[in-house]
Amino acid sequence: MSDKKKSLTVFKSDRHEDVAAILASALIVVVVLTYMAFIVPSVGIKASQDGKLVEIFVTEGADVKKGDKLYALEVVKKKWVNNVMEEKIAVESFTAKANGKVLKVSGKPGDSLKKGKQTIVVLEHEKGTLP
Repeated sequence: MSDKKKSLTVFKSDRHEDVAAILASALIVVVVLTYMAFIVPSVGIKASQDGKLVEIFVTEGADVKKGDKLYALEVVKKKWVNNVMEEKIAVESFTAKANGKVLKVSGKPGDSLKKGKQTIVVLEHEKGTLP
């Protein structure tokens, strides 16, 4: 029995198999992005890092545009300087990544937040945009 007959693939060559894998991956990416852009109705925005919520710039029912400030978070920034870890407290503002409407504001100034745990703002993003 030749090696070709032992092959489990349905493709004629490895090159065909690679092209099929690339096309399948691209199809999956297109389906996921389309699902996120047109079917997911709202997005809960959570803290991207541990910190304390300082200020919320939006209210429920407000329309936001891409780049509008949503909230400010006090975070600890760590940096190595001369083999010594320096910690500095900084306030960072986070902005909307797409146009939309604020459905709910669940965070309050003074809340301590853990990365990815509590939802701060729920946004209904504009159809056709990626949240």
